[in-house]
Amino acid sequence: MLSRAHIPALLFAASLGAVAVSCDNAEAPACVADDECGADERCAAGACVVGGEGEGEGEGEGEGEGEGEGEGEGEGEGEPVGCRDDGDASLSARELPLALLVPLRMIEAQADAGDIVVDVVGEDIAGIRTWDFRGARNGDVTVAVQAEPMDGRHWFDSNVDQDLNLGSLDGVAYTAMLDDSTWGIFRRTDAGLFIHAVASDVEDRTFITYDPPITALSYPLVDGAAFSSTSDGGGTFEGNTLFPYCSTDTYESTVTGRGIMKTDAGDFPVLRVLTRQEVVVDNCFGLPRATVQRRQAIFVTACTGAVVSVTSADGAADFAFTQASRVRRVGLPD
Repeated sequence: MLSRAHIPALLFAASLGAVAVSCDNAEAPACVADDECGADERCAAGACVVGGEGEGEGEGEGEGEGEGEGEGEGEGEGEPVGCRDDGDASLSARELPLALLVPLRMIEAQADAGDIVVDVVGEDIAGIRTWDFRGARNGDVTVAVQAEPMDGRHWFDSNVDQDLNLGSLDGVAYTAMLDDSTWGIFRRTDAGLFIHAVASDVEDRTFITYDPPITALSYPLVDGAAFSSTSDGGGTFEGNTLFPYCSTDTYESTVTGRGIMKTDAGDFPVLRVLTRQEVVVDNCFGLPRATVQRRQAIFVTACTGAVVSVTSADGAADFAFTQASRVRRVGLPD
């Protein structure tokens, strides 16, 4: 029987690709893009601010300007600290930074605790597309989303070095838990976020690589953009050493819709990314054994990443699905 454990979930990939420094914007954003602000203002982190605030790279003025002008000029003239929203309608890799070993608290509900009713379409409120994922759901549990370096602490780190040679490629390679028993091996670059392999938490039970790597995200994210990938998966699955695992994994994603996501941790300006996942497992000679198809919707904001991630039940044919197998949303700090 085909297990769900081997299917890398984009909802986790996006969250882990953009683990960030904070998520403290608790009030409703006044804007989503610059064109919603005044002539002399720009949209930054959901608020309209005077265009000059927070700008400047600091090269021309250097330390003399940053320190000499004191606190009043410090933010405007110095190099920005941490992540900053550019205030436009797109999200670049710079606006979705990777922070290793920094946990992001999420609240997760799964379908085995009961059907999860969701609305990924949203509604128009005063001309702004709005999604509301506030409130508790049956079976809610707290999970910590954390990206980790592959520095020898995981049993599969040596497999990654030997089979994937990620150190010779551009970007940053890291790993993170996809669920409570499966790790994903990722590579993040200025161009996108890629899934190179999955591995079990139990040593030598599962290790599957993807060629070419699965494209989980393609930067910049902008409303109307589309990206896709088709990859061959191969390796050992659930300890079966007699019969190798083979699959064809297709990801088709569209960035469609921007607006406001309401969560218990606050309201966030977001872009919605819709993805169709299809995994066809075969006998390694082209004869299909099982097919799994899902839809996913993730809602991405600058600096925090995916504040809400929703996965459909298996077999969903419509992006406007109303029954989810898993819902994960950003939670307030303990």
